[in-house]
Amino acid sequence: MPVSDGDKKKLIVNEIESWRRSKLLPEQYCDFLQNLYLDDLEDRPKNLVGRAVRKIEQASRRQWLLGFGIFALICLVVLYFNAFPLALQIGLAAAATAGFVAGGARWRDRLPHRAFLLLGTGMLLLLLSGMAILHLHGWEKGAGPVLLLIVCALTWIGVGVALRFGLLQWCGWMAVVVLYAWTLAHKINEPNGIEVQLFWLPAAVLFVWLSWFVSVKIRSAGTVLFATAIVLWFMPELYSALYGIDTQRIPFQLLAKIAIAGISLYKWRKHWMEWVA
Repeated sequence: MPVSDGDKKKLIVNEIESWRRSKLLPEQYCDFLQNLYLDDLEDRPKNLVGRAVRKIEQASRRQWLLGFGIFALICLVVLYFNAFPLALQIGLAAAATAGFVAGGARWRDRLPHRAFLLLGTGMLLLLLSGMAILHLHGWEKGAGPVLLLIVCALTWIGVGVALRFGLLQWCGWMAVVVLYAWTLAHKINEPNGIEVQLFWLPAAVLFVWLSWFVSVKIRSAGTVLFATAIVLWFMPELYSALYGIDTQRIPFQLLAKIAIAGISLYKWRKHWMEWVA
C-alpha cells in the first residue's frame, strides 16, 4: 500500500522530534526543519515558553517526580538555611554555585544563551549566599565583606577565563577595582590630587600591557583587561569625586584625560585593535 504525502510528513516530523530529544541537532535547527514540513501553524514549534510547556507535557513520571523533588529540596534548604551550621551553609552555597557553573560549561557551545543564564545565576547566587552568611553570623563589618569580595572576584575571573566568558571576567576585575578603592580609602588619609593619580594611573598602564601580553593565548581576557585599563584611567576622577579630593580640578582633568585617551587610541589604533578586536 503506497504511503501518502501526509504520512511521509508525519514520519519526517517525528524523526526530527527524535533528533531534538536526543540532542543530535540544536533546538533552532530542529525548529527550522519542522517548519518546512508542517503546514498547520498550530503544529509548528512555538516560542521559548511554548517549547517549555511542550517538554513538560512530554515528560515522563520519573521526570515529574525528580522535578518536584528538586523543587521541594530547594524550598527546604531556603527555609532552614538559618538553622544549618556554618560549614554546611558554606558547603551548600559552594555546591549550588558549582552546579550552575557545571551546567554553564556543559551548554557553553551548543546553547550559549542557556549557558550564560546558568553562569550568571551561579555567580549571583555566590554573592547573595555569601551576603546572607555574613548577615546571619554578624560579620557585616570588618574583614567579612572584604573576604567575600575577594572570593567572588577570584571565582568570577577564574570561571570567566576558563569558559571564555568576557563579561564575567570584567565583573571580577571590577570587584578588584572596588576592593582596591576601599583599601585606599581606609589606609590613606587625606591624599592630594597628585597622589590619587599615582594610585591609579600605573595600574591602568599595567593592564594595557597585560592586555597585549595575555591576548596572544586568551583573546577574551585581552579584551577584558583593555576595558579594565580604560576604567582605571578615569578612576582618579571618580575616586576624587566620591571622597571630595580637589573637586574643582575634576572637570579639567576629565576633559584632558578624554582628549589624551582619544588621541592615543586613534594614533595607535592599528596596534591595540589587533589584540582587542
